[in-house]
Amino acid sequence: MSTCGVWQSRQRLIAVIVNDAGELRTPITTRRTPEHCATLLDYLVTVSIDALVVIERSQPLIAQAFAAHLRVYTVPHDLLEAIRHATGLNQRPLRHTAALLARWPLNPTLRIYLHEPRPQPPHNKQLALF
Repeated sequence: MSTCGVWQSRQRLIAVIVNDAGELRTPITTRRTPEHCATLLDYLVTVSIDALVVIERSQPLIAQAFAAHLRVYTVPHDLLEAIRHATGLNQRPLRHTAALLARWPLNPTLRIYLHEPRPQPPHNKQLALF
């Protein structure tokens, strides 16, 4: 099972892919725009990613991942931030946080904190006339 962890900075998306053996691929970095995000997700579909792991505050990314037919898991933001501060990941390059997210399902202790969100129904922007 290949998983991909995606960490969002203010201007960039950082994606790291890990396989069952825990081997990491080279990190993928792209701009944080809807077009670049769609391209990244399309690439992840072509390389047969089984799961995408993101923080729970990534609603636009989660919606785009559902549209790309990827299985998405979310991690509690507060827990991830606590781990980042305790381990010093907040002082290291962002690819290390993306790697932590990618390896999250491989760790039995952390796996219980994974949540599979449900796709949100599209919002009807036009009010009914009658």
